[in-house]
Amino acid sequence: MLFGKRNILGNLFNDVQCTPQHQQQKRQSIFRKFSMLSSRRSIDSLSSTLSSPRTPSPRGTFSATNSCELTIVAALQGHILTVDEMRFCALEIGNLSDAEKLKLLTFLKSESSAIIENNALKSFQCASLNSLLLENLEILDGLWEIIVDVVIPNLQSIIYTLSEVDASFDVQKWIFTAFRDRVLAKLLQDVQSEIPKLKSMLTVIMVETDDNLNPTTRSKFDICLGKSRKTKKPLEKTRSKTDSCLASTSSSPTKSKSVTWSTFSS
Repeated sequence: MLFGKRNILGNLFNDVQCTPQHQQQKRQSIFRKFSMLSSRRSIDSLSSTLSSPRTPSPRGTFSATNSCELTIVAALQGHILTVDEMRFCALEIGNLSDAEKLKLLTFLKSESSAIIENNALKSFQCASLNSLLLENLEILDGLWEIIVDVVIPNLQSIIYTLSEVDASFDVQKWIFTAFRDRVLAKLLQDVQSEIPKLKSMLTVIMVETDDNLNPTTRSKFDICLGKSRKTKKPLEKTRSKTDSCLASTSSSPTKSKSVTWSTFSS
């Protein structure tokens, strides 16, 4: 690259030593070449800036202390595990005592939400999630595909023996809830109109986590799905002609009829 620049500069100096007859044309050529060099430097600088790693995280590190916890963290981050890795981790978890399994389950519950949010921050390359990021729905779709196709299947294949200590724990529902509360709720906090592209995703989330969906998040989901409830005006009774007649009759005073009895004398 350096030799190329020297050749260009050499050509520029050679162009300066020209006859007066072609001086104006050569000067324009020199300016054009300098412009090309400066443009290339600007592009290289911009490319370097965009390619610089930015991985903001709500938490700097995760407290994984053994191989099982490290594998769980890798699964939560969306890494594709090999068959051997999944089998080894599942066997290792199966050999743990009940107390150790409870500890591992507590670790999964405490770390999963933060890791799911951290995945979103890395994907959007931002420090916080907000509704402005919905302009890039492709990124959100990619996150959703990783959750459904990679994260949940990997976790289901390695932690199924934890059901021995907590049969009520559903890892799919847990991950969907974390994605709902730590990602979707923040992205949709200022949404004001329907977003048809999110219909499939939000429908699945609502079906799987409906029992603990707070009213605020539910209202935002309804707006995105086009189901926002508008306040209904109280119905006003329309008076018919019959009602008017009855009203006028009831309001007018009733006239008492007097009856006169005539007496006939014999």
